Amino acid sequence: GKICSKDDITNDFGLSLASSTVSNNLKEFKKYLDDNGGNINKYTTDIQYGYNLDLQIYTNDENYNRVNPKEEVNSSMTSNFMSNNIFEELIGNKSLLNSQYDILAGRMPEKYNEVVLIADENSNIPETLLYDLGLKDKKELAEITKKISDRENVKIDTTNYSYDDLLNLTYKLILNTDYYEKENNRWVNKMTDNEYMHNIIDNGLDIKVVGILKVNEEATTAKSGIIGYTHELTEYVVNKINETDIAKEQLNNQDINVFTGNEFDDLNNTYEENLNLLGINDLENPSTINIYPKDFEAKEKIEDIINDYNEDKLDNNEENLAISYTDIVGTMMSSVTTIINNITYILIGFVAVSLVVSSIMIAIITYISVLERTKEIGILRAIGASKKDISRVFNAETIIEGFISGVFGILVTLLICIPINIITKDMLEVSGIASLPVTGAIFLIILSVVLTVIAGFIPAKLANKKDPVEALRSE
Repeated sequence: GKICSKDDITNDFGLSLASSTVSNNLKEFKKYLDDNGGNINKYTTDIQYGYNLDLQIYTNDENYNRVNPKEEVNSSMTSNFMSNNIFEELIGNKSLLNSQYDILAGRMPEKYNEVVLIADENSNIPETLLYDLGLKDKKELAEITKKISDRENVKIDTTNYSYDDLLNLTYKLILNTDYYEKENNRWVNKMTDNEYMHNIIDNGLDIKVVGILKVNEEATTAKSGIIGYTHELTEYVVNKINETDIAKEQLNNQDINVFTGNEFDDLNNTYEENLNLLGINDLENPSTINIYPKDFEAKEKIEDIINDYNEDKLDNNEENLAISYTDIVGTMMSSVTTIINNITYILIGFVAVSLVVSSIMIAIITYISVLERTKEIGILRAIGASKKDISRVFNAETIIEGFISGVFGILVTLLICIPINIITKDMLEVSGIASLPVTGAIFLIILSVVLTVIAGFIPAKLANKKDPVEALRSE
């Protein structure tokens, strides 16, 4: 019934790897996706469009602290690649969203100004998030980080919050363009003007926390320790920014810097930098596109669709419209596949050795059986059995041996799978990790029979070549 904090301050901050980026014409590709190019909607659960936009969120109190993008207390403790946004857009597919999270209290957002707080699977949220959200004083965090920097021992006590405490949180959203006011035909940054900022924030859009979510056990794309908002809020902010005077002026004068009144100097600033600073975006021209496949087979189909799109653009001499993409799941799976393949090759080596040894043992056992039953072979030959009949006797025995041993091996495997699945379910929370398909079991039984027949072939041939008279004389 409570949300608890977890210490992410004294722990080492992980470093993310920066991936190389390629400039794509996503406006053209979005148009293709919106038209369901290649029937891509059949294979996706959601297509998410991202924009160069950081929501400007402030606490709804007398302090007017900025919540998002968060202001780092000690930047030396964090990686340059860590996101400064604690407000992140949720997946647009509601059924997929509901499959990733459990609602602890409240509800999912229904309006553009409604958000949800997301805890991890243990109902915990990072300690730093409490400071970012204004639930704790950032001065205290500054003191803690200073002690850590000075290598002092710091103990962080767990803090508990009731659902009602968190559902009462409200914030103020302002536009990126609200920071600027026109003075003497130039737009001036007023962030340091407290009276101006207080007035802007007071008249900002109310953002309400309407739900508390928890990442569930089946989650695959879920994030925690964030505030989640809908795509409708993104569209609202983009449209509102584009309607402001400063945005219109900059869009209509692409050669003039609205902050200086002079032409752009590429050494200091550019038109694109001003657009990013002001949060000006075109909803038809996203900066990122995330495609969520339904399953692994769908992922392959989506790759084929993108490759077909690229080939079509190349055939039409439109190389600049071809898309370079990152297959995140494929990249992870390729590493896992390499490890699994190496382990598989090692296991195949052990299995091959064991098969050779067992085949030799079967051949020896069959040959001993031939030696021990030499007199019986002579009797069979004396009463009219042919050489092929003698071979058939021993071949039948090896077939029966192979079948019984194969069935026995399958039964043992099925029995062993039961405790393996119980243990992995308990330790890793993964069910059904060990299984034996019916077709695989049948194939293994057939393989067992074939190997025993091959191993007993030479002893059976030796048996049918024995002279009947000599065989009858043997004791």
